[in-house]
Amino acid sequence: MAKCPVCDSRKGKRQCVVANGLVCSLCCGTIRKEESCLNCSYYQKPKRKYNEVPSFTTNQIHESAELMGYSDAIEGAFYAYDIENNKILKDADASKILELLIDKYHFKDAEINCDSPFLLAGFNFVDAVIGKELAGIDELVLVKVLSILNVVVKKLSKTGKEYMNVIHKYLGEKLASDTST
Repeated sequence: MAKCPVCDSRKGKRQCVVANGLVCSLCCGTIRKEESCLNCSYYQKPKRKYNEVPSFTTNQIHESAELMGYSDAIEGAFYAYDIENNKILKDADASKILELLIDKYHFKDAEINCDSPFLLAGFNFVDAVIGKELAGIDELVLVKVLSILNVVVKKLSKTGKEYMNVIHKYLGEKLASDTST
């Protein structure tokens, strides 16, 4: 077998259109480009690093009435969507919906790809609330709120519904106190 034309040290085993020959698997990963490698069987879309998205801290959220209001609006949307769906929303679902929202607002995806109709409907539900209740919010502020909520969901979740249980308890108590005044 011929040596990889990119590194000239390992054996080339993968046919590559970018290097115009057989490349080693290491070089295949380093020279890969979406526009030219999309149809290649070795191509994998890069995984997004949601933990590297800009974020507020939980302290910043709790110390700002404005940020707390944004957080409450988004969590209220999760609460309403969960109630509408007979309380079947799991923490992993909430996290995935938050990631889809981050895809839209941070990564600027023009089209949201999701195989689950339930999660896509959840995304649309929460996104509609954002459009209505948070109209005019600075996009970076929105991304930072979405990102810290995703961190909180992942931190709280142990068996699957801890975050959603907190949301139901918090918003249930808040709604009860709002109706009693």
